[in-house]
Amino acid sequence: MFKYILFDFDGTLIDTNELIILALHETSLKFLDKTLSSDELNSILGKHLEQQMKCLSELHYKEMILFYKDFYSKNKDTMIKEFPSINQMLKSIKELGCKTAIVSAKGRGGIEHGLKLFGMEDYFDIIISAYDIENNKPHPEPAIKALSALNGSADAALLIGDSPYDILCGKNAGVKTALVDWTIFPKDNLMSLKPDYYIKTPDELVKIVKGSKV
Repeated sequence: MFKYILFDFDGTLIDTNELIILALHETSLKFLDKTLSSDELNSILGKHLEQQMKCLSELHYKEMILFYKDFYSKNKDTMIKEFPSINQMLKSIKELGCKTAIVSAKGRGGIEHGLKLFGMEDYFDIIISAYDIENNKPHPEPAIKALSALNGSADAALLIGDSPYDILCGKNAGVKTALVDWTIFPKDNLMSLKPDYYIKTPDELVKIVKGSKV
């Protein structure tokens, strides 16, 4: 049984995908006068906001960050959604006695807002946000810092995510990894990274944590 469960946030626990993509398109339109292609989107999704904007424009990235944050903030309450059955999955995992963490390239304020909006704030022992670390995923630091805060060990931990950065972060930290089926990233590319588990439903994660066969 896994004892320490590390979750990505955007696209894993909370469906922010539509808003993030729209905010990226609107930012690109305003500053670069173009919408982003699928390849351009896939190359930056999952990265920290500053990295995303630097990839789009080294010249305007600071202004682009401010515009993106403002657009996201104005639309977050109407556009972000809860993935089905996530709340019940989190409740079941806590009832098993597991310690839980969020490891995200998002800022703490956005994470806490989403958790509160969907009543998930009591399910997590710690949050490791983009501003709590020096190196973002795929570097192992977010997972290692989360395990240190939980007094946990890598051999009893599982990291769940929707992006290549999540899977690589877990592998680089020596942690087992699980890819969620509801990812918006190209699945063939993700599966080539060989995550330890592929989860089609939140209930499957509970079975994996218990040590049951899926």
